[in-house]
Amino acid sequence: MKTSFISSLSMQTTMRYAVARAQQDMVAAQQEVTTGRHSDVGVALGATTARSLDLTRDILRIKSTLSTNSLATQRLEASEEALAEMASIADKITQGLITLGGSEDSKGIETYQATIRGSLNAFASLANTSVAGEYLFAGINSDVMPFEEIADPASGARAAIERELNLFLAAQVPPATKATLTDAQMGAFMTQLEGIFDGTQALTPVPPAIAGEDFWTTFVSNASDTNMKSRISQSEIVETSTNANANPMRDFVLASFASEMFINSETSTAGRDLAQGKIMNFVSTAKGGLDAERARLGLSSERVKKADVSLQDQNKIIETHLNDLQSVDAYEASTRVKGLEALIEASYTLTARLQQLSLVNFLK
Repeated sequence: MKTSFISSLSMQTTMRYAVARAQQDMVAAQQEVTTGRHSDVGVALGATTARSLDLTRDILRIKSTLSTNSLATQRLEASEEALAEMASIADKITQGLITLGGSEDSKGIETYQATIRGSLNAFASLANTSVAGEYLFAGINSDVMPFEEIADPASGARAAIERELNLFLAAQVPPATKATLTDAQMGAFMTQLEGIFDGTQALTPVPPAIAGEDFWTTFVSNASDTNMKSRISQSEIVETSTNANANPMRDFVLASFASEMFINSETSTAGRDLAQGKIMNFVSTAKGGLDAERARLGLSSERVKKADVSLQDQNKIIETHLNDLQSVDAYEASTRVKGLEALIEASYTLTARLQQLSLVNFLK
């Protein structure tokens, strides 16, 4: 009779490998139960894995665009609100001009001057509004404060305009003062001032300068003429800001500076009346331009909202298709988990019994 030997160690080793494999399968099965997706998409889908990756990439792109659109919407809404406040300030100046009329009453003039100073200060503060660390009216120079301290009596902008006025008065024949300015002279200077503010005319050069400076970009604004643009969908790009170099901004500051220079008792009655009419036109043009900018940004805001709706719909469709590819049968996965748990428990029990085997137990 021939006997063969069976090593208990080899049996224990085999059981240990079986338990390790079952534990790995258990982790994968539990992950599938928790996530509802295949633990290894590549193994499960095979040739359709590329399709799954493409869909996942599309979802990430859409979510990235939605996130960008959220920032654009925030910028647009804040800009619209600031422009509405600016237009309200322009209305206040218009009401002040109407109330003043042709009056030469010193109290009325002082009240109007106080209104102008407060309005310019508030306007400059709004022009320097920032959201999430970006200046709204700086164009693409969003990290640079758009407006200089133009409301400061000692600002470079005021000094440049005062110098321009003094040069103009000195060039008249005979030399003139504010008190002796005629209608024609006031009209000529206001036209010159308008050209200086809108950038069509440089400041008068003063030696040793060879050419005059552009007043607005030198003394008032650090903004870029190029507005911020945002890609709101795969095929659509919109402007999502305005900038401090826009004509309405220039007209408002021009009206404010002209008011402080000429709506006072130092200016002749004829000159003040002509200046007042010009200033009324500047303020009216500024308000109309501010409303137009606000309307333009409002249209951009609506386009962003519509793009968001379209992107969200696309995202739902793609996620549904992706779930169909990657999802697992929850009932089948739960059953597999329970089966593996039973297998591991049985393996532990059998291993424990094998470890208890000893010849000592059979020796008498």
